[in-house]
Amino acid sequence: MDELYHEKSDGYYRAERNEIVSLIPAGIERMLDVGCAAGDTAAEAKRTRGVRHVVGIEYVPAVAEKARSRIDEVITGDIEGLNLNFRESSFDCILCADVIEHTKDPWAVLRKLRAFLREDGILIASIPNFRHLHPILKIIFDRFEYMESGILDKTHLRIFTPHTMRTMFEGCGFRILKVQRTYSSRWMFRLARYATLGLLAPFTVYQYIFVLTRDESKS
Repeated sequence: MDELYHEKSDGYYRAERNEIVSLIPAGIERMLDVGCAAGDTAAEAKRTRGVRHVVGIEYVPAVAEKARSRIDEVITGDIEGLNLNFRESSFDCILCADVIEHTKDPWAVLRKLRAFLREDGILIASIPNFRHLHPILKIIFDRFEYMESGILDKTHLRIFTPHTMRTMFEGCGFRILKVQRTYSSRWMFRLARYATLGLLAPFTVYQYIFVLTRDESKS
């Protein structure tokens, strides 16, 4: 699996996720960015949302080095194997932007991160939607193939639909505060939405973004 991550283009690790930055509360003290890539999103959060201190975790060492010039602290390694020495409830906000689907045991990762989140803090997670026309049609026509990026990224270890996302988060002790949808912008998917008067809209959601907090009733 390591070589697959090293084969990714530089652009794969360089993107400001403004739709996620907009969900970060203004002026928070400490944020953990799991899978921080080259640090663009976290740096934007510091610049525009006033986040005071960001700790990033990045799997690829060369990419982690780039992040060190943009954010306060970077830990290199696999979130599933790292022994994180953070105090409990030490972060106001945790980001998991397109990370969960890359892990072997997402449930264990979420429970691990929950312990580091303040009682009134939020976790923001974005996950690709496998209930999308693209993979569905590829399966129907027997043309399912992994790709370099996107919903069928060859480094994805888990697949999710809206139902499995919700049950996973709730089962790991989180309460859902907000769900935001990102729709595919290609003309064929826009046409599918408009021509069916929205009937196929759920099947053109490229990604779901969840804003979560700890559900103390499940502690």
